[in-house]
Amino acid sequence: MHGTRDRPFERRQDPELAPPFAKDPEEERFLERLNEVLAPHAEGDLLELEERYPTLHVVGAPRSGTTLLYQLVASGLEVGYVNHLVAATWRAPVYGLRLSRKLGLDRPGSSFQSSFGRTSDVREPHEFGYFWNERLRYPDLCERPPAHESEVDWAGLRRVLVNMAHAAGAPVAFKPMLLLWHLETILEHMPRTCYVWIRRDPAQTALSLLAMRRSLFGSLDRWASLRPGGPDSFADEPPWRQVAAQVVLLERTLQRAYARLGPEHVLALRYEDVCAAPREAVERIRGLLGAKGFAPALRDFEPPAFEARAGELADEFGARVEEAIEHYSAAFAGEAP
Repeated sequence: MHGTRDRPFERRQDPELAPPFAKDPEEERFLERLNEVLAPHAEGDLLELEERYPTLHVVGAPRSGTTLLYQLVASGLEVGYVNHLVAATWRAPVYGLRLSRKLGLDRPGSSFQSSFGRTSDVREPHEFGYFWNERLRYPDLCERPPAHESEVDWAGLRRVLVNMAHAAGAPVAFKPMLLLWHLETILEHMPRTCYVWIRRDPAQTALSLLAMRRSLFGSLDRWASLRPGGPDSFADEPPWRQVAAQVVLLERTLQRAYARLGPEHVLALRYEDVCAAPREAVERIRGLLGAKGFAPALRDFEPPAFEARAGELADEFGARVEEAIEHYSAAFAGEAP
């Protein structure tokens, strides 16, 4: 098995984004150099610890409400989470957590706003994408074959996650997109792992993915977010069929994991229910963590009900997306897991 330090680190290279979403290359180089300096010290400081606290992962298809739910978890429960400062130290996240606490940035005051999963304030939850890409050995956001799991240093990943919880003194919550393909494997290494799976109407999710493409790239022809089936999957299909297949396959992956793991490990929530009763959703997540050995305290917050957004571009693509979802749901229904 190869450890994540056995090969030179290669930061994930994202496609060129439209100006409102583009990253500053010089700032990216600065953060990469900072992490190169911190990483050896941070790795050397990691301890071999027992899994005292459960770890919570917010999962779901992209554009299904994962960011809102992550914001609610960070705002409503006394848990550790990855804010923008911690995310900037993706190769030394324990240092980031400790520095965040020292600076008083570990108490969120979420605006519950985001732009296609991206939050802005330093206190807001962050996807932590560079961390998950490195630790899970993904050069991009494309699904890999099952043999890929042999490349992951699962013991090393467990070590850093357990040390993060130790530094936080509480469960730590994440929103790890790539982990969707490895839910059962990490549970084998960390039995107190919990998942909260948020589901949204597939057509609305697919339409939102089309809107995401247009905003991020100025075009519907560029793939956005997770790509099931590999780097070339559905390349010859039109955009509305690509996003339909994307949603159907990702939901299928989650549904099959849920069927095998069950409610002991996975709490399934509907996006519309979370929007209508966010406090109740947070309390149910607290119960899941409690069943795994540690129920974090509820923070003093009363979130308002949220409007369940309708997918954009419905007038233009709604009927075609619905047809494509029906097609792919039938096409993939009989495939073996």
